[in-house]
Amino acid sequence: MIFLTELFASFLSAMMVENLLFARAIDIPGLYEKRTPGQIFTIGAVLTVINCISSIPAYLASGIFRSHAAFVPFMTLSFLLINGIVFILCYFAMQRLMPERFASIQKSLPFYGVNCVTLGTLLIAARMSNSSHFSSFFGYCLGAGVGFTCAMLVLWSIRQKLALTHTPKTFRGLPITFIYLGIVSLALFGLLGNQLPS
Repeated sequence: MIFLTELFASFLSAMMVENLLFARAIDIPGLYEKRTPGQIFTIGAVLTVINCISSIPAYLASGIFRSHAAFVPFMTLSFLLINGIVFILCYFAMQRLMPERFASIQKSLPFYGVNCVTLGTLLIAARMSNSSHFSSFFGYCLGAGVGFTCAMLVLWSIRQKLALTHTPKTFRGLPITFIYLGIVSLALFGLLGNQLPS
């Protein structure tokens, strides 16, 4: 029961808090600008699978890094290697098992496979204070992938709505997207609540 509680708590915190400002999603504009929701969902699912599979060896490696302080500088490099190996395995598995889906995202998949979503999630999960349990580590990686997919779909819908409006020339493109995302982020923060300093 404790395993499921930690998994669910880490999943929700990664899904909501890490993607609340859409910082990771806005980092990759080519993903949501000219894609269909099906392609975005496929890429998000692949990134989530890469996160989840990478979390297993990364959790074992982070245990070694936590026990020996001399190895901590090599954590990022080792997580990058783990992430790259898992991405290559997923790339060839998808090519063999789902050739139609693979063909629609083949050109852009290498760019999205090792990025701030996959590598950054492993690094944040390793540095979390409660990452001593595998359930919280895995839940965080799973939640970050699902939250990133949801953020990409929200960005796609924002682009669709902005394409139908008349935007002043000065605000077209990225400026109006930032304004729109700021309003959406404030609305989501309002739902979570904010504690004022006393």
